[in-house]
Amino acid sequence: MKNLDWKAFLRREGGSLLTILCGVILVMRPDTASALLSAVAGWALIAAGVAALIAGFAGDFGMGSIVTGAVLLMAGAWLHRNPLMIASVIGFVAGFWVLRQGLKAMKDAQRSKRNGGLWIPGAVLAVLEALIGVRLMLSPLSISRMVLSIGGLALIAIGACTLAAHYKSMRYIPEPGGIIDADE
Repeated sequence: MKNLDWKAFLRREGGSLLTILCGVILVMRPDTASALLSAVAGWALIAAGVAALIAGFAGDFGMGSIVTGAVLLMAGAWLHRNPLMIASVIGFVAGFWVLRQGLKAMKDAQRSKRNGGLWIPGAVLAVLEALIGVRLMLSPLSISRMVLSIGGLALIAIGACTLAAHYKSMRYIPEPGGIIDADE
């Protein structure tokens, strides 16, 4: 029986454990994760804006760099002030896209009816898709929550599979100074 070396264990399995932890956080608190991503993006835009302003005032980049820096700085400050705005906009755009696809499917069902084909299942699914699109547009944060939760579940699965693969391969790794026994 091998003694557990915690330092080596954490060095080897730390990434998998961190992946599982991030997945659990995404599943349990998707709005917090979305706000954190928006805040990080806001700070990145603020830093880029400051760098562009410095380059505009200190170098030969001129007025274009100063204007770009000011716009980046304002966008970063606005995003930092409204952290769920990215998730809301993405949810609204996704809802609009789903509504558009539903309307397109309704048109396809109408064309199928005109040509004498099977059109009722397509029309029912098209109406459902359009209603889901409207629902997402009215509540855009719901799609952000769903996507982040699914992403969290994927991170948990990836981390667990990596841990299982490492555990399974542990018996083939020799102890320091030991020999791998091919019969085991």
